[in-house]
Amino acid sequence: MKGRVETEGNVVSCFFKDMLLLDEVALEQKDFVTSDGLFYFSLLKQLRSKGFYSLDEVTILSNMSEDVIERYDACGGWETIQHQIDIINEKNFDTYIDILYRENILLHMHRDGFNLLKEIDANGKSIVPLTMFRKMSAEEVTDWYEARLSSYGTGYSSKIIEEEEIDFDDEFIENCQEGLENGVPFDIAGYDVNGEEMNCFPFLSRQVNGLLEGTLTMMGGYSSTGKSTWWVTVIMALLNYDRKILIISNEESVKKFKIKFMVWLLGKRNRYFKLTKKKMMSGDLTEEDKKQLASVQKYWRENYKGRVKFIAIADANMSTVKKKIRENVLRYGYDTVLYDTFKLDFDSAGNTRQDLSLIKDSRELDALCKKYNIIGLASLQLAINTIGKLFLDSSVLSNSKQIKEVLEGLYLMRNVYDEELDPKSKYYCKPFRLKKVNDKWIEEEYQPDRNAVWRMIFPDKTRSGANSSDTGVAYLLKFSGDHAIFREVAQCRPRHGEIR
Repeated sequence: MKGRVETEGNVVSCFFKDMLLLDEVALEQKDFVTSDGLFYFSLLKQLRSKGFYSLDEVTILSNMSEDVIERYDACGGWETIQHQIDIINEKNFDTYIDILYRENILLHMHRDGFNLLKEIDANGKSIVPLTMFRKMSAEEVTDWYEARLSSYGTGYSSKIIEEEEIDFDDEFIENCQEGLENGVPFDIAGYDVNGEEMNCFPFLSRQVNGLLEGTLTMMGGYSSTGKSTWWVTVIMALLNYDRKILIISNEESVKKFKIKFMVWLLGKRNRYFKLTKKKMMSGDLTEEDKKQLASVQKYWRENYKGRVKFIAIADANMSTVKKKIRENVLRYGYDTVLYDTFKLDFDSAGNTRQDLSLIKDSRELDALCKKYNIIGLASLQLAINTIGKLFLDSSVLSNSKQIKEVLEGLYLMRNVYDEELDPKSKYYCKPFRLKKVNDKWIEEEYQPDRNAVWRMIFPDKTRSGANSSDTGVAYLLKFSGDHAIFREVAQCRPRHGEIR
């Protein structure tokens, strides 16, 4: 019981400061053994069960029984709680909760007859288990005992994860028919004013089987290639499939995102291309422009209002990002998150500390996606020293290639050079379109407009395994920056090497 009051006090104080933390842990009343810890935890759980998200004195006095309020006053009332709120740092919550878990494990072991004070031999050293365990995390304590038990030997493997006699039952067949790992498509965003599909990325979506919940997908591109705009098209498709989307950006303002959504809908839904991003920002609008904007406003409010939220943050502070994701997932039910942008803005010599930070942040974001079973999306700015590389793969992540390990999907985007569209050039990328003939897809040569703006997308990691590195194929997208629209026009086979 040494330090028990402080251990429980730190955890409860974090709950005082942020009641949503209660939703993140599976604590019960039996996990608190001090009278004050049990009282405050029970009070907080009761308020949280009534739907309260934050704590104040009025909430306590208005929702608790006379007996509870009497005990509350005896413990020092609101002044005691406010003092704990002022001195606690909730950023240390993970450490505080782990210490409580560890101490509870030790109590259970003691009650089950483990002698934690008797010296034992461990690898030739004499140790006192309790002293050693207090230097460990909760998981390390259980791992230590499991490892020790396994050293005794049983004749069997203790690492069996699944054990089942193979048979293709009806449930398995039904799952296969429905798609065992089908994610949310990003192929279309509904229908335009003419009743035709608003295409987003139909071929790419089918190739990767959509976006799966509990995973993180990144779009990597160089500065000004249109990463944020590319995600606007994906978001419009996800909205068509009833997703609720949170955008967190350290790059652009909410006004710029609003303009992108509006001009996208003007072009894709209304088939109206007279109003561009630049014209909207300048405010030089005709009566026809205003009429079209009113139409898009009405359509947005009827179909999407309340399902897209934007948060601007000053810098790439992952602790702030995590807090906002947790808050909006638990409190408001957002199920898809876009983080814009991770940055690789170091020179060719590399910056190891920044690399490690990016890897750590991406792993934390991926863990959050798994924890809350949400679709995670993120932009990644590539290192400028790799500009000119024609065939993009994970090498353009420089020293941060380990980011790829945690991702479900990784797409890499770059500008298309004019030489790549010239059939006479050695850099010609051999564009083609797929055409269905007699139930078979055949390649049909395609000649892009060299006066248009083009981008090339490389699926570098996909759930289906059909990566550009394996197939040699990339996607050729026509880009209209004025209207925030990407069009999935063709595929191509870019050359390997560099162009300067």
